[in-house]
Amino acid sequence: MTRATRLLPALLLALALPAAAAEQRVFRDDFSDAASGWVDTQSADHTAKGIALYDGSGGYQMTPVDDSTYGIMVAPRQADGGDVRIDAALFLYTGVGQGMGGVVCRHQDNDNFYAFVASGNHGAGILKVKDGQATTLARASFDGAMPNIADVRIGARCDGSTLQLLVDGDVVAEANDGDLTEGHSGLFVLGERMAGTSAVFDDFALYQLAP
Repeated sequence: MTRATRLLPALLLALALPAAAAEQRVFRDDFSDAASGWVDTQSADHTAKGIALYDGSGGYQMTPVDDSTYGIMVAPRQADGGDVRIDAALFLYTGVGQGMGGVVCRHQDNDNFYAFVASGNHGAGILKVKDGQATTLARASFDGAMPNIADVRIGARCDGSTLQLLVDGDVVAEANDGDLTEGHSGLFVLGERMAGTSAVFDDFALYQLAP
């Protein structure tokens, strides 16, 4: 074996290390413990714009209580800063309505955040809400087996001005926007009470991105 060949494995390892060290897990929850810290309303909460609860079978359910509205629940533990990766399993039922579910980053309040969503009609996208005004930054689609249902693993990467939406581990949409730089991470649902929109989340994970 020549010297150059011996050095190659070490070089590849050195190149791989920064990617592995680029993020650190801050919080993970499979929702099996109802005391893990999420809001557990068990009843309609118009401040949160929905019912949010541990569903007793290892999931966290969010259901809108008003038509054409959204609700957000931030995670009980947060990263330092707004550069994060978020990942969660999502089972979304939208009935006959136009519902969405997903994750949020840089949530400052319900008028300022980024949302990364999948819909029951198998669309997906990155949304920005700033000062109460919603803008679609990117759109995508995914394959779905049944109408009005999304059963996916949804994720987001918020890294500086780069925003990425992941569905089942693949980046399906990307946008560049630097309006919001700080805030919290959590879960999102949008839908209609009359349509019976409901999102159930599982295996939530939040990672801090290295500077």
